[in-house]
Amino acid sequence: MWRQKLTKLFIMLNVDKFLKQNGMNKSQLAKKAGLKQANLYAGLRNPTLQTIKKISLALNVTPAELLAEQDNNTLNGKRLGKYSKVKLNAIILCNGEHYEPSTLQELINVCKTLKEKFGETKD
Repeated sequence: MWRQKLTKLFIMLNVDKFLKQNGMNKSQLAKKAGLKQANLYAGLRNPTLQTIKKISLALNVTPAELLAEQDNNTLNGKRLGKYSKVKLNAIILCNGEHYEPSTLQELINVCKTLKEKFGETKD
C-alpha cells in the first residue's frame, strides 16, 4: 500500500515539475496527452501504464523520469526520509542484465544506472 501511495506521490510531484519546465498547465497537458481533464486527474490518482506513457510523451520525458528522477533520498528537493527505506519487490531485466532492488532508493539508483548506460529513450 505504501508503494502505491509513493508512486502516486512521485507522479504528481514530477508532473508538476515537468509542467513548470514545459511552461504548461494541467489543461494543456490533458489536451496534448489526448485525455479529458477529468480523466487526467483520475489517471494521476490511479495511473495505468497507458496513462503514464501518454503523460510522459506529452511532457517529453520518459516514463521512468515521470515515476522517479531523484537523488540522495530526495524528491523534488524534499527529503524522502522514512519512505526511502520502504521495502519493495522488483525484478528488472534490461538487455540481459538483472536487477532486484529491495527499497525505493535502490530502485531509484537502478533507474539512474540504466539511464546512464542507455541514455534517454522515448519508447
